[in-house]
Amino acid sequence: MRTILGLDIGGTKCAALLARAGCGIEIIDRERFDTRAERGPDAVLDDLYRAASLLMERRHITRADLTAIGVSCGGPLDTRRGVVVSPPNLPGWIDVPLAEMLEKRFGVPAFLQNDANACALVEWKLGAGRGTRDMVFLTMGTGMGGGIIAEGRLLRGACDLGGEIGHLRLADDGPIGFGKAGSFEGFTSGGGIARQIQSFTQERAALGRPPAWHDQCARSGCLSARELAEYARRGDKDALDLFGRVGTMLGKGVALLIDTLNPERVVIGSIFARCEDLLRPAMEASLRAEAIPASLERCEVVPAQTGEALGDLASVMTALYAMGIEPDDVSLDPPRVTSRLDRLFERYPQLSPLKGSVQSAYETIRDAYRRGGKLLVCGNGGSCADAQHIVGELMKGFYLKRPLPDGEQSALAKAFGDGGEELAGMMQGALPAIALGEHAALNTAFANDVDASLMFAQQVIGYGRPGDALLSISTSGGSLNVLRAAQAARARGLRVIALTGGDGGKLASIADTAIIVPASITAQVQEYHLPIYHTLCAMLEERFFGRGD
Repeated sequence: MRTILGLDIGGTKCAALLARAGCGIEIIDRERFDTRAERGPDAVLDDLYRAASLLMERRHITRADLTAIGVSCGGPLDTRRGVVVSPPNLPGWIDVPLAEMLEKRFGVPAFLQNDANACALVEWKLGAGRGTRDMVFLTMGTGMGGGIIAEGRLLRGACDLGGEIGHLRLADDGPIGFGKAGSFEGFTSGGGIARQIQSFTQERAALGRPPAWHDQCARSGCLSARELAEYARRGDKDALDLFGRVGTMLGKGVALLIDTLNPERVVIGSIFARCEDLLRPAMEASLRAEAIPASLERCEVVPAQTGEALGDLASVMTALYAMGIEPDDVSLDPPRVTSRLDRLFERYPQLSPLKGSVQSAYETIRDAYRRGGKLLVCGNGGSCADAQHIVGELMKGFYLKRPLPDGEQSALAKAFGDGGEELAGMMQGALPAIALGEHAALNTAFANDVDASLMFAQQVIGYGRPGDALLSISTSGGSLNVLRAAQAARARGLRVIALTGGDGGKLASIADTAIIVPASITAQVQEYHLPIYHTLCAMLEERFFGRGD
């Protein structure tokens, strides 16, 4: 089980919570408080720190027990750097390096995500989007935010503004939302619906036909969507008409998303989850009129499932997703995988203190592969040879045969032509891995033309994607080009594993996981490295290509 500290930062309310992830996510404790955002970031952060410390003390959890910190916050953000840029509901929060501040304070990795994207992750992993690879999530609360899952990954965009669906213009004129008249948010969000109720009420009153809720509006201000639904369910024609208008525009907006993104599922929260019966008929009529029929046929539009827990789960899921950890990974690996690890320490009992770090390294690489990522490996001299050795074990059969699935073999046999069936039968399953020292032309050119210390870092920029892993090998932990690669990987959103010796050097302090063998002489360090990386390769092979327990 992993213990996650979650922080939910809003303009009105903030929350700190502790959660355990493994068999789903269990919220074990929380503290909430009024943001009072006018005080500025320092005061709000002090309250968050106090709340987090109180939770940890109350639950007897130390820093060493924490796996990571996840933060859900309104944008704009720079999630790659973990920086709060300038949310309009948090005055004074200008370029706040929040992830870095949290990492320094608590000593564990910290990750930041836009609140709508974080909620999309929750519904994708735990809610109505479970099992899909292409999904759109719509908040449909006070505003209309969104999150997009495309081909099994969260789509953030070039400057973290991917998924700002509420800004889509659905008409030349109409209620204002997201600062734009006629926008998706203006027509379908809670705020937009309230404005439409107000306009409708004034228009009908001016015609001498005030709606049933006119006196209620006069006493307490405009109706909310929730209150309007009470009138609609009692059969009030005006309320039903207003919900029909909102449903029509909801369908138009969703049709644009279906045509553009071709998702398997559109998951809609808050107002839709509460008022689906009032919105769906008009929405579906609009979808049939607007969307590409083939895309619409493959797409379900469903209410969100995680309900009131969504906000709490969002910050926790931010950390889990960034680290490549599935929330229900508790029974992920069969015994044949862990037996490989046990065998290492039976043969090399002097390495037994490293069991936790070797297991963590395995989990990091495993999770990268499970999410469709890859492993980058770098080192110098003998460590460069080790990097190439590792790639060889991962990219072809090691202990096990790795026959390709029948369908893939058939396609290859056809592509190969004469003798293709036999050739296809020789092909093997692979775990994608790249040794950064293999590219002699690139490395020598970059070292000569630019800076030798950056030649591995340059390849991290070229190959690395968030969710990938970097295995950095340095017997001393001080090789500058390996350090620069690790630094670049962290900045780019990769998980970093260090395989080193001595005291671990600076590399160990940069890495998410450091395997520091009990030796300082280069040859002896390398002698220990070999059985460790052989074990990692064997565990990964068993996990992805093993048959039975």
